[in-house]
Amino acid sequence: MNFSSESLLLSLLPFALAQYGGGAAGSSTTTSVASATTSSSSAPGVQTVTVGDNNAIAFSPDTITAAVGSSIEFVFFPPIHSVNQSTFESPCAPLANGTGFWSGAFTTASGQNANVFTLTVNDTNPIWFFCATPSHCETGMAGVINPSSNGSESLDQYKANAAKVSNPPTPSVVQGGSIGPPKAASSSSSTSSAASTTPTESAGVNGFESRSSAQWVVMALAGLIAVGVGGLII
Repeated sequence: MNFSSESLLLSLLPFALAQYGGGAAGSSTTTSVASATTSSSSAPGVQTVTVGDNNAIAFSPDTITAAVGSSIEFVFFPPIHSVNQSTFESPCAPLANGTGFWSGAFTTASGQNANVFTLTVNDTNPIWFFCATPSHCETGMAGVINPSSNGSESLDQYKANAAKVSNPPTPSVVQGGSIGPPKAASSSSSTSSAASTTPTESAGVNGFESRSSAQWVVMALAGLIAVGVGGLII
């Protein structure tokens, strides 16, 4: 059987359409893949100071630089410790008129106390503190937050002055901070998806292949019909 050029063009036209149509379908099919991210974090802007760890009569660290708005957690160890604010001029003595902060006496049998005393830093002025347990401040259990650049007001000098204090007063009111579980030690690990739903890549690909195969079957049948019609024209 001989075919005219018109019938040949008719027979090839469906396959050309299938070629371009398949490409268009592929370009319009998108596949979204959910991505999981894992983050581990501790509370931002929180620093930890241990109080009497390893049976030491000391704060560690005893010098802290803290930004305004950040927090400092005092973590207590056995047997009895506290943290109390004073001035550089009057070491081991609580601030007058009920100002400043005092944690109260933390009694711990073993290990780390379940609660901490949290202090929020409100300015960058030096904050001097000490342990009010008898004899602790006098033996050097003191510290400073945001120490002054003034060399004459150093922590070493504060401790030297504290050693000369006898029978310092004991604060009576817990104030100036909060007591509760530590935040700095808590960490959270979370896995989040890039979307509220979790689309799978395989579903999108398989769906595209199914539609493409159907297109080729239809176009092939159209080609056969075109060939037949072309033969009749001849």
